[in-house]
Amino acid sequence: MSAAWFHVPTLAQAGIVWIPKDEAKHALGARRLGPGDAVTLFDGAGHVGAGVVTDQRRHDGALAIDVGSAAAAPRARPAVHLAVAIPKGDRSAALIESCMPFEPASITPLACERSVQRMSANLAMRLDRIALEACKQSRQPWSCAIGAEVPPEAAVRSAQGRAFILHPGGAPLCEAARGLDAMTLLIGPEGGFSDREVAACEAAGASRVGLGATILRIELAASASMAVLRLG
Repeated sequence: MSAAWFHVPTLAQAGIVWIPKDEAKHALGARRLGPGDAVTLFDGAGHVGAGVVTDQRRHDGALAIDVGSAAAAPRARPAVHLAVAIPKGDRSAALIESCMPFEPASITPLACERSVQRMSANLAMRLDRIALEACKQSRQPWSCAIGAEVPPEAAVRSAQGRAFILHPGGAPLCEAARGLDAMTLLIGPEGGFSDREVAACEAAGASRVGLGATILRIELAASASMAVLRLG
């Protein structure tokens, strides 16, 4: 079994690295780790370090990990910037959990005409925590913060790479993305984008793409799109 992963704010080189109190509590309590046990540290920015637990504790509850080696993981290509309507309740967590293993370069919530969930500071913080937990579980070195909510047309105008809108009648996603280094993919709310939003996004430069004839829920459309782009 591979060593458990723990998050630290920064990780640039080998040496003693302190994991925060909450991570230390999880390591020593739930994971029942002790001095000499192997762990993996990551900072969510691609840096990963292999280390061992020490017996050093700090007054604030942090635990010292002796990192023997640290390296930077390469980024997946294309860089996929998701701009997605956030679903309500636990489905927002499911969206983040199912997408993070496929390394989205960024996640931007969309404020659509048919949106039923609007972003708040508390929800953004919760989804950021879920993203890190999903990275730990999937051994994914790259996390990403949840960005500020924007309308679909604004997401197209500020797109990284080519912009695509997931909508019925679009070209196959895997074919449209072939050969790209970066792309922005817009995924709408339940009921889809309005005709006005589609027209505005296309006028701003977005192209329609699709995943076939089946209508998918938001979180499934997002994770299926990421899987197609990473595994297709």
